[in-house]
Amino acid sequence: MKFKTVQEIARLYTNYFQKKGHTIVPSSSLIPKGDPTLLFTTAGMVQFKPLFTGAVELPYTRAASIQKCVRTTDLEVVGKTERHCTFFEMLGNFSFGDYFKKEAIEYALDFSLNQLEIPKDKIWVTIYLDDDEAKKIWMDAGIPEERIVRLGKKDNFWGPAGDSGACGPCSELYLDRGPEKGGPTCGNNPNCKPGCDCDRYLEYWNLVFNQFNQTVSGELLPLKQTGIDTGSGLERVAMLLQEVDSVYDTDELKTIIQKIESLSGFQYNESTKQSFRVITDHSRSVFFSLGDGIFPDRTGRGYVIRRLIRRASLFARKIGIHEPFLYKLVGTLKDLYVARYPELKDKAKDIESILKKEEELFLHTLEVGLEELESLLSHLMANKQTLVTGKEGFRLYSTYGFPREMTKELVEDRGFSFDDKGFEGELEKDRDLSRASWKGKKIQYLTGLSASPELKTEFLGYTESKATGKILYLFVDGKSVNSAKQGEEVVIVLDKTPFYAEGGGQIGDTGYFKKEGFQFQVQDTQKENDTFLHMGMVLKGSISVGDMVEAEIEVERRQNLANHHSGTHLLNGALRRILGTHVTQKGSIVSADYLRFDFSHPKALSPEEIIQIESDVNEAVSANIPVKTEVLDLNQAKESGALSMFDEKYGSLVRVVSMGEKSKEFCGGTHVTNTKEIGFFAIVKEGSPGAGNRRIEAICGESVVSYFLHQFQTLASKIETHNLFAKEAFGDLKEFGITKEVPSPEGLQSIFLKDGKTAVASLRKLRETLETELEEKSSSLFKAKKKLEQQKFQMNPELVDGLLQKAHQFAKGKVVTEVFPSVDAKALKDLADSLKAKEPEILCLFGTTEGESSTLVFMCNKVLNEKGIHCGEMLKETLVMLDGKGGGRPDMAQGGGKKPEFVAKSLEFALSLAKTKLS
Repeated sequence: MKFKTVQEIARLYTNYFQKKGHTIVPSSSLIPKGDPTLLFTTAGMVQFKPLFTGAVELPYTRAASIQKCVRTTDLEVVGKTERHCTFFEMLGNFSFGDYFKKEAIEYALDFSLNQLEIPKDKIWVTIYLDDDEAKKIWMDAGIPEERIVRLGKKDNFWGPAGDSGACGPCSELYLDRGPEKGGPTCGNNPNCKPGCDCDRYLEYWNLVFNQFNQTVSGELLPLKQTGIDTGSGLERVAMLLQEVDSVYDTDELKTIIQKIESLSGFQYNESTKQSFRVITDHSRSVFFSLGDGIFPDRTGRGYVIRRLIRRASLFARKIGIHEPFLYKLVGTLKDLYVARYPELKDKAKDIESILKKEEELFLHTLEVGLEELESLLSHLMANKQTLVTGKEGFRLYSTYGFPREMTKELVEDRGFSFDDKGFEGELEKDRDLSRASWKGKKIQYLTGLSASPELKTEFLGYTESKATGKILYLFVDGKSVNSAKQGEEVVIVLDKTPFYAEGGGQIGDTGYFKKEGFQFQVQDTQKENDTFLHMGMVLKGSISVGDMVEAEIEVERRQNLANHHSGTHLLNGALRRILGTHVTQKGSIVSADYLRFDFSHPKALSPEEIIQIESDVNEAVSANIPVKTEVLDLNQAKESGALSMFDEKYGSLVRVVSMGEKSKEFCGGTHVTNTKEIGFFAIVKEGSPGAGNRRIEAICGESVVSYFLHQFQTLASKIETHNLFAKEAFGDLKEFGITKEVPSPEGLQSIFLKDGKTAVASLRKLRETLETELEEKSSSLFKAKKKLEQQKFQMNPELVDGLLQKAHQFAKGKVVTEVFPSVDAKALKDLADSLKAKEPEILCLFGTTEGESSTLVFMCNKVLNEKGIHCGEMLKETLVMLDGKGGGRPDMAQGGGKKPEFVAKSLEFALSLAKTKLS
């Protein structure tokens, strides 16, 4: 076979299908649009799901794409095998009610033979068990019968992507790599063929013949139109054409490996290949995810990205890299992929910056965390124990930042087991604890010392994020001590510090103290008078009073605190301008994630007032107002018009923070230098903490973009489901469909970039408009659909005969079970009477669902009562599955409950009860 580069294969693919009349559609974001069932885009067809179901009007009937994908289901084996990746590119061609099996098969074979130049005698295919149509097409195309293999549902029935969507039987193309790849077991085995676990036959293209739409409950419904969804892994095709044994030896991935060699000084070989492969793969996943706006976080997609970064850092240590390094691969990655994804060119610098910060954050604690883990495992081995408890695992998580899955992988690699359940319990306990536990000890720590001038701390944090400080006091368990060692919870007092102590609503800084052989994690900073208390854990080494340490705050967290604190000031000013000067601050919390502001006001804010307040703040943010701070005499400050808290005690000198005409307040907190740094501002909640007061919760910066992204993704999913139901029920979307476009992740970013001043207001208005339309049309659709179902039910003379034909036959009688959507109980009883009239010895077990409720109707003639059937008793037993209530006579019973998704299973249970009586 002729060697072809990855880029060449991609170009051949798009050119070929463009000539075959396909629209070449750019890769969608790794954030699946309108699909909350997926964390990431995992297949080429994800962006086309609405087109397969017929839920939207078709912009084209045939398409092709090269889709970037992330899958992390087999994360632990990445690096250990030749072909597992978390990031990959999927070649795909698609048909939406246009061509079907014949053309899909012919295109795949033609492209394989004439573009990829694969020898025809090396191609094998598999088909679904009963797909004789596909078999005939393959044979007509020239593939002999002996190279066509039938496989079952596990191998040859695909989909959907996520919990719902298009799916169907499939046919796969395999390349015969020769008997030598079969190993000692299959090398000379004439019965070896596709489906075998050996490496001789390698699948490189999957053709899915979409015929069904799977609902979230697992029901397969015929699609309004058949479709084609194909997928061919670009890396895998390259591996075959370049005749190498691993995707990591293909030209593009090899380039990344060569860059890692130059960074580490290690060579890629048998002993180092796992580390090189993990770093190569994870760097791609992180690079593309950051490019699509998926940032490291504590939950969801962001958690997965953080885990990939940290896993790569661990494997980097095995090849001598002990510093941030993934960000150094960004330039190589950009050069490799910018031809296929030109948008990455302008994002590379931001990706590099975010990645470096995240690596630095983890590396603060990685080394001492690994030492702690090694010590723990040595202790367990010495005591002949094999279980790492949840408590031990949680300590690695909470103190050293080790994700649970990473700890589990590390200990299992060493032959130990991990207590997942115990970890979850520790996590739950931790959620119940409050930082107040630190604060409660504050007085105890300072007993007898608070009046000492030696305890005064000089605060440098308004201008510095790092500083060298001398340790004045150490407190362990509430007692002043001369030294502290690894593993102890300690409170440290320095002579000077960049750490802000909680006050004025702003929570305390976190970060690290370091010196050679010593590391201390600051988990909170509190203050008593002029004494700053740095509360946390000694991670490494020991420390003594009088020692000098380097104190460094978590800069990104401080910036987020500054954004939210300055946003609080602008909010206060906006409230007074829009609601009136009666508004006074009653309290606030400023965290890195959000702000909360309590103020005096007699009634709830209207939607119009919320938009006005947001717009006022965002106008100030966009105005690039310099933030001015000055220290004034108390009376001078009051005369300047600066706002102050009425119950706050101030000294003779006060710090005043001004933001042009928008805000002027007494404040000791940390702030941005220019309002533009805040980015964006959005109110996420408004309520009342008590009579006469209101409470606003709001967010600033990139959190606003993420907030609206989540809002619109959820809304898009609801609209997609609604449109699907509308089309299924009435064949089109004219009366009940919602056709307004929901902004994509890229669209949202462009809206914010275009005009941050108006973005929040316009997006809020758009969201509310769509929500109102969805609510109104959903209500109309529900009523119309229910009416339609009732008409179909009542006007169907063949229904009785159809039910009788599929009734369960037992020795003493028949049982018919059926679930009907949106049918009332009276109609079910009428149907049961019709069945009883035709078949005296029949038991009818009917169910119906509507919204979140469910109804069961059980009926039979008295002849079955004499054989042991009691409808009322059977119903009571069955309704337990639905959290329901009901009852009735031996010959008729009715009840209702919740859990509509369990109605079918509840009828199966009732059938089993009847079987014991009638068999």
